[in-house]
Amino acid sequence: MEDHSQKTERLNLVLQTMRNVSGLIIKEKDRERLLDGICHALIQHRGYYNAWAVLLGEAGKISISAEAGIGGKFRQLIQLMRGGHLPPCIGLALTDKDIVETNDPTSACTGCLLAKDYHGRGALTVPFILDGRVYGVLSLSIPRDVAHDENEKSLLRDLAVDIAFGLRALELEEAKQESSKALVESEERFRDLLEKCPIGIFIIKDNQVVYQNPQQKELLGPLPRSFDLGTFAGLHPEDVEKVRTMCDNVAKGKAKRLSADFRLCPVTRPDCRLGMKWIYCYASQIQYHGKDATLVNMMDITRSKELEHLVRIQDKMTSLGRVAAGIAHEIRNPLSGINIYLKTLERLLERGMDREKAEDILNHIQSASNKIEMVVKRVIDFSRPSRPNFILTNINGPIEDAISLSAVTLRKNRISLEKNLPDELPECTLDKHLMEEVILNLITNAVEALRNTEAERKVEVSSFAGGESIFVRIADSGPGIPLDLREQVFDPFFSTKDGGTGIGLSLSHRIVVDHGGSLSVSTSKWGGAEFLIEIFCRKGEHNTQ
Repeated sequence: MEDHSQKTERLNLVLQTMRNVSGLIIKEKDRERLLDGICHALIQHRGYYNAWAVLLGEAGKISISAEAGIGGKFRQLIQLMRGGHLPPCIGLALTDKDIVETNDPTSACTGCLLAKDYHGRGALTVPFILDGRVYGVLSLSIPRDVAHDENEKSLLRDLAVDIAFGLRALELEEAKQESSKALVESEERFRDLLEKCPIGIFIIKDNQVVYQNPQQKELLGPLPRSFDLGTFAGLHPEDVEKVRTMCDNVAKGKAKRLSADFRLCPVTRPDCRLGMKWIYCYASQIQYHGKDATLVNMMDITRSKELEHLVRIQDKMTSLGRVAAGIAHEIRNPLSGINIYLKTLERLLERGMDREKAEDILNHIQSASNKIEMVVKRVIDFSRPSRPNFILTNINGPIEDAISLSAVTLRKNRISLEKNLPDELPECTLDKHLMEEVILNLITNAVEALRNTEAERKVEVSSFAGGESIFVRIADSGPGIPLDLREQVFDPFFSTKDGGTGIGLSLSHRIVVDHGGSLSVSTSKWGGAEFLIEIFCRKGEHNTQ
């Protein structure tokens, strides 16, 4: 009866100790203090003589250790363990991953520094294991007669699991704190980046401006919460529709991202040219706090537009300077003819020539004068800064008009025309008359290239869409353009034709570039020349510089 009473008292004492340890596990958030508190709680009510524990880090190395009731020898023991010399009970507990009972440590653990202190006592060693991971190990000095008690072992196993859970909870909490700290730091860096970014940025969610960085405030001023860029008062009248279309398409999900450049006018100035800014705008769909939103980036490109305009003018003037000799050559021959005819006319007048002969000479003079006028007109057309009159239209219209004007010339030169102009081409912004001039010039060049061709004479005119562009192809079955000359064919006054001025292709190239497009030359399917016009065709966008 007395033995049963002692066991009951012992188990109650152990249960009280376990409760104290469980309270520590819940409250304590520091590993070292937790481990130290567990060891002292275990010997507090004399449930155990001494207690010591170690936590294992990466590669099984000891990271933290604590003891209660041992003293100075424990430090030496930990040093030996860090050097790879584990006490037998610890090694066995880590290997078997279960509780290890040592009835007589003095004889069983002869190599352990603590063995002599365990005289007349037993020991229980239990690992902290959860989901197969070993977090550490706990060793307790216990009365020898209860070292084999299964109830005691069961309670100790449960305690070890609770400690492992506590250590796992600490890990998760630390990871959460690290994650929260990293998130806060990331948000601070991101906000700092946005605040100092030279590009204007604002975010619209549910038709409300939820963020605007300082650079954006410099561009548009402080924005009201309810804001629609497409109805902003400072937009240039010619750009309102373009910006509104872009914003609507992004907001309605028709496009993930769109861009446009437009002009901003000072609201307080009636003359928009004074203080006008060119803005490049890029809008895209994003997720902001779990909802669809629109991210708008803006950059002041006024200086770039001004420099671009100056470079274009400079390029034209540079080209004219390079071809001054060509102009002189084109004009010198007709002028020489005029002088010769005038001297001839003077001599014939002195001799009393007849009217018919005089009229013939005057006709030659007029013809030479017309040639000079034509050269001068083309040079002026090339150098004059023009502003295309853009309208939304189908490019097949100007193509048909150019073909109609060329019909007689094609027929007289026995040239067959292959035409492929699909009706479903999308409309785009272009100057109909200028585009007709380009296509007419390319067809005329093809006709002239075919005049000395003995083989079947063919010209193909076709249009098609690709990506966000419209393409026009003019190909012929003539001799083609040699590879070494293709880089020069668009230079002013460069010509492969006898008597050619070399201005037509330069003028055509400039018109296409003014449309924001490109004009290139290659070899056709018949081995002749093939010119390809590409016009960027995003609705509502064009280059108006």
